[in-house]
Amino acid sequence: MKCCKDREDSMGYKTIICPIDGSELSEKAEDAASYISKISGAKLILLNVVEKWYRSAHLVTDSTEWQNIHTNWLAEGKGILEKEAGKLKEKGVKDVEAVLKDGDAAHEIIALAIEQKADLIIMATHRYSPVGKFFMGSVTDRVTKSSPCPVLWVFK
Repeated sequence: MKCCKDREDSMGYKTIICPIDGSELSEKAEDAASYISKISGAKLILLNVVEKWYRSAHLVTDSTEWQNIHTNWLAEGKGILEKEAGKLKEKGVKDVEAVLKDGDAAHEIIALAIEQKADLIIMATHRYSPVGKFFMGSVTDRVTKSSPCPVLWVFK
């Protein structure tokens, strides 16, 4: 289709990062990312981050139970990535990569964007109020402030 060809030439994206967690909201971000990836021909990197506070639980107790919990969270993240990458390939996204990280989500997203020389990050946000951000923090807000590339927010 000619219109898509024209869009491909004008978009110029080569690498898109889309953090996912398996939620309905992250699926909306993934849909936007897959659409832009398909029309631009960009590589789409799906990222799942196991937050560092889960990992630091062993500081409270150095038990095998906490290690097992952490291992299970990593396995869950890997499962989400494999499932979603498979769905995107079926939908026609040509270049999909799945990356699992362990640590602070905002830091890992930004680090991957720098490492991969990403052109765009597409991520879901819950639209916390200023008070909600104060108490809950906002990964999206932190990524947007420190990102080396544009960040597209997908809302509820």
